[in-house]
Amino acid sequence: MQTPFATAVQLLRAGRRQEAAAVCEKILAADRGHSDAAHLLGVLRLQDGAAAEAATLIEHAVAVRSDVPDYYLDLAEAYRASGRAGDAVDCCQTALRLRAADPAALNTLGLALLDAGRPEEAIEAFRKTLDLRPDFAPAHNNLGVALRASGRPDSALEHFRRAAELAPDFAPGRANLGRALLNNNRPEEALPHNEAAARQQPNADTFTDLANVLWALKKVEEAVAKYLDAIRLGPDRAVPHANLGRLLRDEGRTWEAISWLKTATRLAPENVDYWDDLAGVYWANDGAADAMAAWERVLALAPRRVAARTSLGWALQEDGRQAEAAECYRLALGVQPDYAPAHLNTGVLHEEKGEMTEAEAAYREAIRLQPSFALAHSRLATLLRGRFPAADQAALDELLASPNLGDEGRARLLFATAHVADAQGDAPRAAECLRTANALCQGQEDRKKQGYKPAEHDRYVGRIMASFGPEWFARTAGAGSSSRRPVFIFGLPRSGTTLVEQILASHPAVHGAGELSLARRGFESLPTVLGRTDSPFQCLSHLDSAGLRRFAEKHLEQLQAIAPAAADRVVDKMPDNYLYPGWLVALFPNATFIHCHRDLRDIALSCWMTDFRSLKWTNSIESIAGRFRAYRRLMGHWEATCPVTIHRVRYEDTVADLESVARRIIAACGLDWNPACLEFHRSKRTVRTASVTQVRQPIFTTSVARWKRYEPDLAALFDALPEPVDAREVHQTGPASV
Repeated sequence: MQTPFATAVQLLRAGRRQEAAAVCEKILAADRGHSDAAHLLGVLRLQDGAAAEAATLIEHAVAVRSDVPDYYLDLAEAYRASGRAGDAVDCCQTALRLRAADPAALNTLGLALLDAGRPEEAIEAFRKTLDLRPDFAPAHNNLGVALRASGRPDSALEHFRRAAELAPDFAPGRANLGRALLNNNRPEEALPHNEAAARQQPNADTFTDLANVLWALKKVEEAVAKYLDAIRLGPDRAVPHANLGRLLRDEGRTWEAISWLKTATRLAPENVDYWDDLAGVYWANDGAADAMAAWERVLALAPRRVAARTSLGWALQEDGRQAEAAECYRLALGVQPDYAPAHLNTGVLHEEKGEMTEAEAAYREAIRLQPSFALAHSRLATLLRGRFPAADQAALDELLASPNLGDEGRARLLFATAHVADAQGDAPRAAECLRTANALCQGQEDRKKQGYKPAEHDRYVGRIMASFGPEWFARTAGAGSSSRRPVFIFGLPRSGTTLVEQILASHPAVHGAGELSLARRGFESLPTVLGRTDSPFQCLSHLDSAGLRRFAEKHLEQLQAIAPAAADRVVDKMPDNYLYPGWLVALFPNATFIHCHRDLRDIALSCWMTDFRSLKWTNSIESIAGRFRAYRRLMGHWEATCPVTIHRVRYEDTVADLESVARRIIAACGLDWNPACLEFHRSKRTVRTASVTQVRQPIFTTSVARWKRYEPDLAALFDALPEPVDAREVHQTGPASV
């Protein structure tokens, strides 16, 4: 008659694991000394993932019979699964004392040593295994893992390849061979091995490996599909979530990337790289607050991570928190004094504060530390312009000639060279540099599928005009805040908004807050605040007077956090706020609205010359022209429909008669005249725009009709612009210009 234990073994061989376990439990209930039943039940529990329970059961088997090598080997596996690598090593050594020269015991010993962080001893164990059994594919695979861990990737590759040759159906060997080939930049060779591993052992790891190879081969949609398969098979695995987020980020699909990287940080909250990647995609999507929070998390986990500290500093700098930014750079340089990006950012901080000598010194230090640092050369050249020494230009030109320089760095240097050439009166050379620089930037955006989409912008402008018309203004009349504190300066970039802000901010009752995104963010937050899934435009009909006042109060609270309490007026000079007067007038009907305009040819030239990494439409003549047409159309709409005065300031008039224009804009803000407004260039306030250098100088006329010097070389740019190009010729239907 068959014994109960034999029945359990028979059930196991038939694939009826639960029934086999139940029989073992009955045996042990009747006889706690049945070591084979305890051992088998422990192995079954280990296969179910209950490592701690498995270890307890096999320990009991060992206590009953301490002379069975297989008990110790399976106990070692239970300990490994429980994170008890040292105990696993001890078990393997006991098994080898009981049964010397056992390839299986030596192989398991090697694995336990690897777990214990002892790769050299593991390598010795795996080599002994292969001395006894040269055709043992798992040992070749494990030796490859140990060699890779000890920094010998070429030797590791040999053993992964041998494992795959000996056992083509051994999925771990094929998977590791694929990984090794990919790490060796040989994705074409890796692909069939990772495909085989995913077929043989379909799980989150094998599909993640396959997706990694497809990504390297630029088979993006196939890679996305395999990452999704990996996530379906292992929803609690952080790696496929993180890698999918990184792929989407690199493809310009940064909004999609955020959710996957957020999940990765939730699944692996101690992984610094995931938090750093998440911060980067938040930053790319104008999520400054979320990006800063993520970088702070990085630094909580890794305080000496200088790149993250420097990135946080830049985010703080962009947020107007210069003292905190400076502290970040100080701390970064305290950890790594030769970290060039921190020196560069320190230089930018000095430049924004008008400390040009200190800025130059910081840029030169960044170049000394990293001679191939294109952005540092670019900042130095743009700072000095006509005073840029020949030796520095030679160093810049040498870097430009380097075949190792990427398109982004080349574009930075060409923009800077154009500014130097412009200051030296060499318009043809500047124009040629600008053509190449803008083409490089446009090419980068096209490759990332992140280029400017004029049709989308035109549709957006159309929705603005349809949503904010006479009916809107009539419905919201009197609903907003009565505060006069906000002052909004807007217009196209390079139309004089920084100059007007600097004039106003020189008044003791005015705080210049720079370019704030409060208007856009407030409007775009409508769905979230109202708890709706509609677009912001669709939400407008659901916004009542009380809701508008809450938005206005929130805006004022944010200004309060930015500006000193003594400031009666706070200036927001975000140029793109010309898109939002309909929203802002409803919030603040008593605010001051100033529209800066200028000859479109000068604006177009200045945009074409400026390294606006965040304004993608400035790199294409067609996009510049289209943007200008949409701007003209929208400003005509506001002038015809807005129930408040939009004060117009023409740049050319400001340059020709500074005092008259300054007096009028001060009066428009409801303030008494102060002569300090004529000394705007002496202000020590921080300026964070492309006009940072110009507004540190007295008013000058050289930028008026500057386009004429470029007419022979940039005729295509000027010819594409909407007529009339001269601001004096634009038909005005609104209030008179100030």
